[in-house]
Amino acid sequence: MAEDEHWLVVRTGRERRELRTFALVLAARGIENRIDLVDGVWRLLVAAEDLDHGRAEIDAYERENISQPAPAFPIRIDSGWWGVAAYLGVIWAVMFAEGAGLFGWDWRSAGRLHVASVMSGELWRLVTALTLHADLAHIVANSLFGAVFGLLAGRYFGSGLAWLCIVLGGTLGNALNVLVRPEFFMSIGASTATFAAVGLAGAFMWRSGYFRQARWQRRFAPIFAAIALFAYTGTGGENTDVVAHLTGMVAGFLIGLYIARTRLHLSGPRAQRFFAWAAVALVGMAWMLAG
Repeated sequence: MAEDEHWLVVRTGRERRELRTFALVLAARGIENRIDLVDGVWRLLVAAEDLDHGRAEIDAYERENISQPAPAFPIRIDSGWWGVAAYLGVIWAVMFAEGAGLFGWDWRSAGRLHVASVMSGELWRLVTALTLHADLAHIVANSLFGAVFGLLAGRYFGSGLAWLCIVLGGTLGNALNVLVRPEFFMSIGASTATFAAVGLAGAFMWRSGYFRQARWQRRFAPIFAAIALFAYTGTGGENTDVVAHLTGMVAGFLIGLYIARTRLHLSGPRAQRFFAWAAVALVGMAWMLAG
């Protein structure tokens, strides 16, 4: 069919099948259309009065159906399991040492977070409090959540760097918690570090741009996920320290931004061993000062 004053070309193609989808789109919108072949070129035609409307519908369809490239997921550095094993070993060892009164120490009094003591210079409490727990239920919960989030961070940061960042995030989170609490406030538990791991992973995934080619909702998905985890797991329970969970996540988020910018996670196995021993040394030195 030749183009005339009543039927105008809205789209052309080398093959008929290239125009079939557009024809269905127009038909779904109530726009009458036809396909014809002229001089070896397939043409999609609409009535003259529907030309602008037809072009707009096809353009909208193409914008909404642009194929998105698959996101490039972060490099997996290691399994993450040995970092989790070290974490569990430390917190359970401290639990048993406290129960046995090892070295004749009052482990809880020496290591718990006490705002007045920290403000007077006992900064080791910012670290030691992360390894103490009130009872069996407390340590089991932190073992489970810490293992899950620590495993995720360990796989993409490397276990050494991940757990150094988690310890530093928990320490910074405790420091921020001290700034907003009254002098008599006291707390213990690894949950501040656990939520530091949540913020760490969320910030790293977002800032590294693994979803940069996607729509804005997907680009910010790691941040939304971290906030959702905080809302779902970090705000319930009678004895839940919501402020500590929030400060831990904020601290982890800031550290995650730094790691994404510096790409320390790609430093190699020797650096990972250094980071791991630095994390162990930080906890060990804090308890030596506490004792």
